[in-house]
Parts: sequence; C-alpha cells; structure tokens
Amino acid sequence: MKQTSSFKSSVIFAKVALFKPFNGFYELKYEHRGTTAAGILFLLLYFVSSVISAMYTGYIFNPSRGNPVNLGMIFLQSVMPLVLFCIANWCLTLMLDGEGTMDQIFMGLCYAVVPLIVSNILCTVLSNFIIAPEGMYLQVISGLALLWTGFLVVVSVMQINQYSFMKAVVACLLSIVGVAIILLIFLLCFNLIQQMLAFFQSVYKELSYR
Repeated sequence: MKQTSSFKSSVIFAKVALFKPFNGFYELKYEHRGTTAAGILFLLLYFVSSVISAMYTGYIFNPSRGNPVNLGMIFLQSVMPLVLFCIANWCLTLMLDGEGTMDQIFMGLCYAVVPLIVSNILCTVLSNFIIAPEGMYLQVISGLALLWTGFLVVVSVMQINQYSFMKAVVACLLSIVGVAIILLIFLLCFNLIQQMLAFFQSVYKELSYR
C-alpha cells in the first residue's frame, strides 16, 4: 500500500538513507518515504553550505576570503552538476531498462549529497581553529564525504532503477559522460548563437550605413 510521507518525516528519513542506504533508497522508491520538497531542501542546503564555505573558510585555507563571492559560479559548481547528472541518468534509464522516474532519481541524488552538506559546514568551522599543517584533516573529511556521497549515489541509482550494483556503477559512469555531452552541446549552441548574433549585428550595421 502506498504511503506518502510528510515533509518532516521525509527530512528525518535522510538518516536512514545515509546509514542504511540499501534499505533507505528502496523505501524511498517503493514506500514513498522521501519527498521532492525534502530533496529540494537538501539541494538548497548544499548550495548554502557551499556559499558559507566560500565566504567563511579560514584565511589560511582560503586566501581569497573577503573578496566578493560569485554566487553564480558557486551554483554552477555545486547545483548544476547534480541537475545535469539527474537528466543524463534519467535519459539512460530508457536505454538500460531502468525503472526510475525523473522525480525519484532527483530525490535520490538530493538525499545523497547530505554528507557534502555536513562536510562543508564542519570543514568551514574547523578551518578557523586549526593551523596549516593540520589542513590534512580537512582534506580527509572532504574526501570521506565525497566517497560517501559517491557510494550513496550508486546505491540510489541501483535501488531506484532496480539494477545490480555493477550495472549501477556503469550507469553512473555513463551519466558522467552524458553530463559532458550535454555541456558540449550547450557550449556549441552558445557559440553558434553568438556567431549568429554577430552576423546579424554586422548586417544591421551595413544596412544602417546605406
């Protein structure tokens, strides 16, 4: 029987997805323990934590602290890769017989970035109290969070699409390739539009001189 979680319970459910990912992402799909609203919240928190990291990481580890923060660039580096990965992975479900919907894949990815949220905040706080030689601890924390998130992404793809673990790994790798292809297409289209605008501008100038 389908049961829709409340927003509060779907946020708390992140603990299950983090520490019991095989059960957690299965329940996210089939027992509707997660919600899109909670996913959006985690994605927003990831963006906010990235902004906080850029603004408040200690001077020793962030020499550019105090300079204006480019929110657009932070968005492109944090949120956009996840969105593109979600699109690429959903497209792959059509070719690899996956069972996941766009909404489920999105939720799975958003729950998977929770370790990165914690890592960003923890490293930002610690960076203001440790000295340069101890910076390796920040790298260890960030590295473990990245590995944990990567593992959670693979498990979410596995459970949501009903893949084997190895097929989920292959799907994730192909999704990364898909992200690169999407970016390439975007850059080609952007360049084409620029050239077209430059052409029309030159034609307009020539006509205006006559």
